[in-house]
Amino acid sequence: MNDPGLDEPIAGNAEDVENIERDEEEAEEDEESDYLQPAIWWFTSTAFPLMAGTFGPMASAFSICSLAVHWRVEIPPGKTEADGLEVPDPSWQVPSCIHNFQTYD
Repeated sequence: MNDPGLDEPIAGNAEDVENIERDEEEAEEDEESDYLQPAIWWFTSTAFPLMAGTFGPMASAFSICSLAVHWRVEIPPGKTEADGLEVPDPSWQVPSCIHNFQTYD
């Protein structure tokens, strides 16, 4: 198929076909992006604030649990956790928890 003078027109037609395929793929990607845009916007404007509003007070509730139960233990070498010595809570922890609950009123 080495006919003289046909290489350039065939190559040009092949490039045209490839460009048409690329244009179709880009159009499909644009259409998909346009379709997903409202869902993405809903997720960022509604779901994130709901999650933050849920987990913020839960974190403060966990701080109450940390005040009610001594959760720190020092384990002497060669002994198990059951034989550990309870370490008292730091003195700054109580005022910090009180401040957290005052901000949620």
